[in-house]
Parts: sequence; C-alpha cells; structure tokens
Amino acid sequence: MIAGLLGLATGLRIGWALVNKQSLVSSAMILALGSLGTVAALNWQPLTLLIDTALHWPNIAVALSQVALISCAAGSCVMITTVASDRKPVTIRRIAIAQYLVALAIAVGTMVGFFVSGQEPEMAPQEYLRRNLGSAGGWSAWLLPMLYVLLALTLVAWAGVRHSNRTRRGRALFVFSIGIVLIILASAFFLLRALGNTDLLGVGSAATLLGCAMLVVAGGSLLPSIEDWFGARRELRTVSPLLAELSARHPDVGIGVRPRGPLLFRVAEQMSLISDSLYLEATAAETVRRRVQAHGSAARQLADDHDDDPDEFVDIAELEGPPVPATEQARGIAQWIYDGRGADRDAANREFPGLNWLRQPPTFSDREWILAIAEQYCDLERTHGATAR
Repeated sequence: MIAGLLGLATGLRIGWALVNKQSLVSSAMILALGSLGTVAALNWQPLTLLIDTALHWPNIAVALSQVALISCAAGSCVMITTVASDRKPVTIRRIAIAQYLVALAIAVGTMVGFFVSGQEPEMAPQEYLRRNLGSAGGWSAWLLPMLYVLLALTLVAWAGVRHSNRTRRGRALFVFSIGIVLIILASAFFLLRALGNTDLLGVGSAATLLGCAMLVVAGGSLLPSIEDWFGARRELRTVSPLLAELSARHPDVGIGVRPRGPLLFRVAEQMSLISDSLYLEATAAETVRRRVQAHGSAARQLADDHDDDPDEFVDIAELEGPPVPATEQARGIAQWIYDGRGADRDAANREFPGLNWLRQPPTFSDREWILAIAEQYCDLERTHGATAR
C-alpha cells in the first residue's frame, strides 16, 4: 500500500513534468519519491524473494533498498537546496551534479561492501538487519550510507520546515518534512546499531517507524493534488452560474474551446471565457451608457468633444479602479450582470458603473478576481431565490 501511494505520487510528478517544463526540482522530486517507493516495494517479502531468486544472490534486495534510500536522500537534498538557493541556474545545476556524484559514489561503495561480505542464507529483510547490523561487516555496509542519509535528510528537514507556510504548497512541504524527520529517526537507529548494540529500539520497531515515515511522505506529496482537485471542483461550482449567463449572451466566445481535460485546466479555461465575455459585455454597456448621457445638451457637448471612441479597444489594466472595497467592487459587477438577465439587459446597461470596475484590485490576481465576482453572483442568486420562495 505504501509503495502504491508513493508510486501514485511519483506518477503525478512525472505527469506534471511532462505537461509543464522539465526542471531540476521536478526531476529531483521524481527521484526522491520513486526511490522511496522502491524501498517500500523491496521490503515486501514476495518481491524480495523474487528479486533475490532472479539475480541469483540471496538478500540482494536489502542492498538495493540501501541504494534506493541513498537516492531518495540525494533527490530530496537536491530538491530543497535548489528551491532555497538564489544562485545562478548554472551554479545550481553544478551543485546538484556534485550532490548526485557524492550519492553515486556512496551507493557504489555500499554495493561493493555488500558483495565483498559474501553470500548468506536467504532470509527476510528484518531478520537480515538483526543479524548484520552491528556485526564486523556492518561498519562498511551500513555506517557510511546511513551517515550520508542522516546528514542529507537533516538538511532537507531543516530547510523544509523553514520554508513551510500556510499556503497550499507550504502545508504540503510541512507534512513532507515531518515524514523526512521520521526517516531521520529510523536512519539514526540503523546508524547506532551499525556502531554497536543498542537497546533503545528494536529492528521491527525501527522498520515500522520507517514505514510510517514513508506513509507521511506520500501523504505530503499527494496533499497538493488532493487539495487542487477539491478546490477545482468547488471553483467549478462557483463559476458555473456566471459562466452560463455570459455564455448565453456571447456564445461565440466558446467556439473552438475543448471542454474536457485536466480539472485545473478546465477551471482556468472557464475563467478565461468569463473574462472575455465580461469585457465584451462591459464594452457594449459602456457604449450604451455614454449614448444615454449624450442626450442632455451639456453631456452631448462633452461627448462631441471627447476624443475617445467608446467602441475602440480599451485596456482595462490602464484604468484606475473605483475607490471602493474589493468586495463592493465585485458585488457591483455581479449585480450589473444579474440585473441584466433577459429583457432587463438594456436597462441594466444604462446603469453600468464603468469599465474601471472590471479592473481587479492590486491584491487580486486575474483568477482570484473572476472567482470573487462569481462568488458574489452566486450569493445574489441564492438571496433572490430565497426571497422569491
């Protein structure tokens, strides 16, 4: 189960790297999660026996588990140092290559030490650990790799906790760091056991702790995807009423758009449709509003002297937003759309507050601004629907 969860997390990272630009961080994350999933899989006894039999060397799955754990530590260390570094990309890449070379040298030394120690009878991984940790061969086969894993993951845990925050990715990084801390504790036990006998913790308890750590790491890696999925479902429900109204007014905006695809892309696509439709609707409403104002003599003179054609393209980003709170501004746009449904559209356009109301406040991104308008539109539907009943 743990190997499956880690495999799922690795697959999601691979999919993300294929859709987006491949980066050093994504590659390191794939290596870390995939290696940790390999550790979990290699300690499943049927697979352990299958690999030992296929490679004709008893207990070689345990040595491969050590190599996978070293790869996990290397990938995690490269990931966190790359994220936390502000150096030039060329320098960051050189540091990452140096870290990988160190891990590769330790992995090769671990495998050489395993083969030099000779073959032993086939046994379960936990039994192999009980017999070999702290023995004469344990110094060469366990001390160096466990010391590297301990030091590398300590750096990962420190940097991970330091960069954690309340954002969606920050929470996931914190959970991931907690799992890394548990791996550090298990690695510390194996290191102490390699140095000599210790009665602080049994091999079975340490293996259970390592399993719990891998489960927490898998949870931390999957947490952003889970939150993104539930968040995207909620946002789809929020923008659906506003999108339906605007699509009825401007059906040509959605021509050529494919409605299927990853959930997050569908949300972004629908918000883009809403943004385009809002601009078209606002441009038409601004034209109506200015023509109504031009009926008066003073307003007519102002319109004649005005150099701007209301039908020309207007960059909303260059307009100054209205001096009202963001919630009230979003409410005004939503109220204008709601009042303009059906036969009331022309009447609502006469009361259009102005193109500058469409410009999002400085603290809002484009996505957050469309979502705020959609939420206000949903509130109007619920309020007026309850009043009608």
